[in-house]
Amino acid sequence: MRTLVVIATLAALAGTALAQSKRYPPEPADKDEEAAQKSSLWESATNPHRRPYESAIAEAQQLLEERTPENALLAIAKLDEAIKLMPDEPKAYRIRGDAFMVAKDWAKCTADLQAALAHTKRVDAEAKNVGEVRKRLGLCQARAGKLADAERTLAEAAASGGSSGEVWMRLGEVRIAMGKLEEAIAALEAAADQTDVSQAMVRWLLAGAYDRARRPSDAAEKARKALEIDRDASTLRANTLPYLGTGERDYLLGLAYSNFDPPKPEYALMYFRRFLKIAADSPWRKRAEDHVKELKATVLPETVERRSGAAQVDLEAARAAVRKLMPQLRACLAKAPNFVLEVQITKVGPRTPAAPGARRTYAPPEGITILASEPADPSNPPTQADKDTAIRCVEPIAAKIALPAVKDKDAYYKAVFSVVAP
Repeated sequence: MRTLVVIATLAALAGTALAQSKRYPPEPADKDEEAAQKSSLWESATNPHRRPYESAIAEAQQLLEERTPENALLAIAKLDEAIKLMPDEPKAYRIRGDAFMVAKDWAKCTADLQAALAHTKRVDAEAKNVGEVRKRLGLCQARAGKLADAERTLAEAAASGGSSGEVWMRLGEVRIAMGKLEEAIAALEAAADQTDVSQAMVRWLLAGAYDRARRPSDAAEKARKALEIDRDASTLRANTLPYLGTGERDYLLGLAYSNFDPPKPEYALMYFRRFLKIAADSPWRKRAEDHVKELKATVLPETVERRSGAAQVDLEAARAAVRKLMPQLRACLAKAPNFVLEVQITKVGPRTPAAPGARRTYAPPEGITILASEPADPSNPPTQADKDTAIRCVEPIAAKIALPAVKDKDAYYKAVFSVVAP
């Protein structure tokens, strides 16, 4: 009897499965994919070059995992061998284009990615990589100085449907470099609506586009939104791809520091000056000169921060005291425009004599600490001697600043301000 029940149950389950299979038929096979697989299997069996070709590609891909220029050159040598074996196959061209991108050889990257697209057929397994190849081709074309080609490539990729947010962002970046600001803004706003892209970088690029389009309130809004997710503007320093246009990094950092809360005009001035020094032919020089003119008119320091300590301090009075000696302080950096000095002055109130064996309330000793910022030009940092000379000049002047005294016992505050070249 039990055996009959089991058989009946299995029959019912089979009937249910059959009904479900009719109700939910299997997904139709991808005929193009099947054709590509059959073609690949057939060629593997008939073409003696297929196996060494795939072996060379595998070795190259392993070398590229670390993304170092040295390994990229080794990978390129492997891919050279693969392409000699099967010059009509797209895969090795695509991967060698990636290797040239790591090596920052933009012209060869462009040539290889164009070859990869030219050799890709609709039925190739490589056809699924076309969107990514177009994006990378646009990146390489732009950095090879072929901005019009890059715009066309990225616009086609964006219009093809299903494009990533990065494609729109890179299209906006190229259009900024071409001076097409309104079209750049449209592309970047489209990128900002997507999630698969660095939202911080999109907003920094938008801030730069709006600023150059003479829309300062929009530029400030985008910069503040960028700082909400990138509070120290580290994205601008960590960008792995070269910027389009000489001094672009410095220009965007100048905007970033102008919109810090509180603003840091000393740093903004340093970066805009750096831009003007190196970007002699930039179409944005006039706009940068406007920023420098405005920043030079600012009475510095714009703010004095209380960095630590529980003592109350009148920051307006502290700022007024620093401003009296600021011209002398800035004169110390007249020959050092490549960095900013951060001056920290510690003020301590009267100390309560500690009873024998009692633990004294902590307060640091009064004094001045002066630190040099990162250089505006990392490739040409100031020497330690230059920094030491500026610090030795600033220190005795800073010691004369009449900051508000601390009245509370065993309390202190640390006031911090910056000094930049005049």
